[in-house]
Amino acid sequence: CGYGRGQDRIGNTRESHSATRARTPPPGAMAMIDLFGDTLQSKTGETSTADALLGKTVGIYFSAHWCPPCRGFTPKLSESYTKMTAAGKQFEIVFVSSDKDEAAFAEYFGDMPWLALPYAKRDLKAKLSKKFKVNGIPSLVIIDSDGKTITADGRDAIASDPAGESFPWAPPTLEEALGDEVLQADGEAREVKEIREEADVLALYFSAHW
Repeated sequence: CGYGRGQDRIGNTRESHSATRARTPPPGAMAMIDLFGDTLQSKTGETSTADALLGKTVGIYFSAHWCPPCRGFTPKLSESYTKMTAAGKQFEIVFVSSDKDEAAFAEYFGDMPWLALPYAKRDLKAKLSKKFKVNGIPSLVIIDSDGKTITADGRDAIASDPAGESFPWAPPTLEEALGDEVLQADGEAREVKEIREEADVLALYFSAHW
């Protein structure tokens, strides 16, 4: 009997560990859950944040029905989103509403083909707005699958690249932006790579004589 009880304890421990692993989201999904909570809203009801966003580049769309520029941008964003997802790009959008009530949210969300932060999660909406420094709408922030910001200018990215040919619109590196060389005060050229090796911090000074 003692052997049987021991086997039962081992079996129960294994089952408990398996259940824990089943409940624990993949590491890449935790960043999304931290941002949006465990669930998002889809056209058919609630959906798991981890399942919906795992491994995807995500556009956080701050918008509202009462905002005329938002109503002008949403159809363009919808068209781009449809093209990109149809082409197999791992892209998802989460609508974060600034509508004045849930009825307005529901009406506006009805015209969108993506997901939404549930309207009741006003605390998360406020945290997202603060985190990404949203001062006006419409605003489209693009984040990677780990929740790190790729660009806060997603609206400009969609306007200039509606087909998503440069998706996910990562900004240029310093070397790409400056080129291989810069001019010194004496007019001599110097390699950017050499400067980077010598300096811990490199400041860019935007200025003009006029």
